[in-house]
Amino acid sequence: MAKKGSKHSISSVKHGATKVLQEFKVPGLIILGMVGGNMAGKLIDKVIKPDPNATGLKNAKNLIRPVIQISAGLAGRVLLKNENLKLIATGVAVGGVFSGVKVLLKKDLLAGLTGVNGLGETDQIQQVFREPLSLAIEPYTPDLPRLPEAQIAALPVETESDITGTDLGEYEEVKEISFV
Repeated sequence: MAKKGSKHSISSVKHGATKVLQEFKVPGLIILGMVGGNMAGKLIDKVIKPDPNATGLKNAKNLIRPVIQISAGLAGRVLLKNENLKLIATGVAVGGVFSGVKVLLKKDLLAGLTGVNGLGETDQIQQVFREPLSLAIEPYTPDLPRLPEAQIAALPVETESDITGTDLGEYEEVKEISFV
């Protein structure tokens, strides 16, 4: 076991931190590629101006964005030599897949990530609230028969002087309880 403050423990901590950074680097670069690919896809949409309601052969204009993104991502993955750039290119291709799913299935898989720049669509967010409803309920006043005054006067009413405890009778105080 290494002593506290020795060079061995410091180098193992540095080595562990390097491994952790390497593990976070892969998904981070892929996400960076997705964000960059989606931002480039939005620029493509501004240039081409696809019709989101188009069907049939007119829908081909909507497929240009995903085809370009997937092609660029795959070309980058094959042609680039740097592993970090290959991971970014993979993210661009994944962004193209998400764009293709959105065009073909009309579902935005990244809709919940509108807070992250470049992911999800922000221009088609629908309001999910409605105007408040008036839920005023009329008070319930039952139509009960009235009791005659003679019956009301005959009902016994307790007062504070009636509650003295003298009418409890005799009782035995229990100090210990044993269970067998």
